[in-house]
Amino acid sequence: MDKAILLDFGSTYTKAAVADLKRREIVFTTKAPSTVFSDARRGLATCYDQIRAEIGEKEFENAAKLATSSAAGGLRMAVVGLTPTLSVIAGKNAAFGAGAKILKICSGRISEEDVCQLESMDLEILLICGGYEDGNVTTVLYNVERIAASACRMPVIYAGNSRLQRQVRLLFQQAGKECFLVENIIPDVDVIASTPTEELIRNIFLDRIANGKGLDKIRKEIDRLVMPTPASVLAAGELLSLGTKEQKGLGALAIVDIGGATTDIHSYCYPLGAQGAKIVGTPEPYAKRTVEGDLGMRESSNLVLEAAGYEAAARDLDMQVDELRASIDKRLDDIKFLPADDAESREKELKIDQRIARYAANIAMRRHVGYIEAVASKICPYLQHGKNLEEVRTVIGTGGPIVNSENPAEILGEVFKTDRDRKLMKLLPDSGRTFIDADYVLYAAGMLREIDPEAAFAIMMNSLREVRK
Repeated sequence: MDKAILLDFGSTYTKAAVADLKRREIVFTTKAPSTVFSDARRGLATCYDQIRAEIGEKEFENAAKLATSSAAGGLRMAVVGLTPTLSVIAGKNAAFGAGAKILKICSGRISEEDVCQLESMDLEILLICGGYEDGNVTTVLYNVERIAASACRMPVIYAGNSRLQRQVRLLFQQAGKECFLVENIIPDVDVIASTPTEELIRNIFLDRIANGKGLDKIRKEIDRLVMPTPASVLAAGELLSLGTKEQKGLGALAIVDIGGATTDIHSYCYPLGAQGAKIVGTPEPYAKRTVEGDLGMRESSNLVLEAAGYEAAARDLDMQVDELRASIDKRLDDIKFLPADDAESREKELKIDQRIARYAANIAMRRHVGYIEAVASKICPYLQHGKNLEEVRTVIGTGGPIVNSENPAEILGEVFKTDRDRKLMKLLPDSGRTFIDADYVLYAAGMLREIDPEAAFAIMMNSLREVRK
């Protein structure tokens, strides 16, 4: 096997990249309008025809064919935990690590309003977690009983106190609901066991949910549907950070991925304490992903401006607030809007897109990182909440808004620490080198890592282009 065909089934496009495993490089890329909502085979056939013409029928037939999917909004989940600083965070990290988008989070005893919202949401998996081993059972059991008695029909994963597993299974069986049991995600103080939960989430996505997104018809056309697209990017970044047997990794790094509806931040570093602070809360993973559903270039562009402040944004852009609101309305009315479509005001619209991207990167990164809290204690005057990214010296941007920007370094520069962040004791990197994923290969490299990590690493390194202001 000399080549691998790496596919991504998205809501807008079906994308394909051909990797030459011997030369360790991408030799061809293509895309076709997505057809996952009707028959995914049509978009796939368009890509396959172009690949055959490029590499020949024999090479095509012998190539490995792997795929990811982010179609129809990706993997939509909710997390119900016991405490917001422990089980909920552990559950969120597991869901994000599996490539999910979290639509709702509940902690403590769920309310009637919580249940109604869960029933009305288009969720694909509900994760219930909480309670150390031999710890709390009352609140967790209460939540299970409420959800079992509800109109929720999505598969449920129970990753809480194992003492309740039999009762949990029985309650959901009696209610005619599908329930999966897995190892307690937070079995003891400062102990996280999220890998089994992440693997189960991915398996449910691949075995059941992906079939409901128009991908069932392409099973025979590929070797394997590997994982949700965001999980593939997370895996790619981890490989870049840690390296391989032959190639040294880049060390602590962060990835910024801005899309039309969300902004994803990935960070890779050991969860070290800062300034002698005591770390509190759930232990942070080496590879961490967060998703901000209100920070995007199109569907949620108004929410970005609301978070930044319309008046402040108008001053930054040297325009009137009403003019800025009208421009944002264009993006909300047409999520495929491009500045190039509006020739008369192209320069203005490009400036607005650039500013939206800067705000999205800035806000998302500050939500992702931890902070230091000063407390009145002689024993330990500082507490650390969340992940410390002060060791990060490499920041990579991916996704169209960054890669296609006329000044991507300006967007990526927003992740670094400012004087205000120092006053707030935010654990951001002070400075570092900024790169873009110029060939847009991170999604592909995450899949390729499964069969050839050396080629995956080399392909990513070839795609990185350093950018400077």
